[in-house]
Amino acid sequence: MKEIKQSREQGLRERIIEAAGKLFVDKGYEGVSMRRVAEEAGCSQMAMYRHFANKEALTQHLCAQLYSGFTEKMHREIKTVDQPWERIRIFVLALLDFAVAYPDHYTLIFLQRHANPEVFTERERLGQEFLKGIRRIVRDILPADTPAAIVDMRLRQIVTCLHGTAGLLIAHPKAYGLSKQKAVKDMEDAVSCLLKANL
Repeated sequence: MKEIKQSREQGLRERIIEAAGKLFVDKGYEGVSMRRVAEEAGCSQMAMYRHFANKEALTQHLCAQLYSGFTEKMHREIKTVDQPWERIRIFVLALLDFAVAYPDHYTLIFLQRHANPEVFTERERLGQEFLKGIRRIVRDILPADTPAAIVDMRLRQIVTCLHGTAGLLIAHPKAYGLSKQKAVKDMEDAVSCLLKANL
């Protein structure tokens, strides 16, 4: 009997996550309410609160889930190529694709600091893991005798350019004359300048 109840609760949780994910993609963060998610999931709001305390907890779960899937897919693609420059290109394209496909998720994950210390700590951990692999690629491109501090600085500069470009692509593409193709080209040029610069 206990197993059946647990199975039902797990099934309900999965329905809630699926319904919220669909609404988030279709309507954006502002278009998601606990009432609307409950309707889509076919349950009461009270049943939802057994799984997620509020809208913020639910959207943070969705973002973490999507972010994990995104990073796993990106690293799988990176592993299929040997050339470090091609690996950097995959990284740039993957992040810009993610920003265009999921602008609300991207903004919540990458561009907003979360007030909850536990969520913030988990995001920092995920971010550090994500960047370890990119740092190795930067290390492979730069001359072998490049100091670690310079490798770290170049990585920060690349990520700063990338998040800035993605932010403009999401919020102000017309003002900056940006399409996804132009954003990719701009980033490839910026990365080339940063990693080929004489230190």
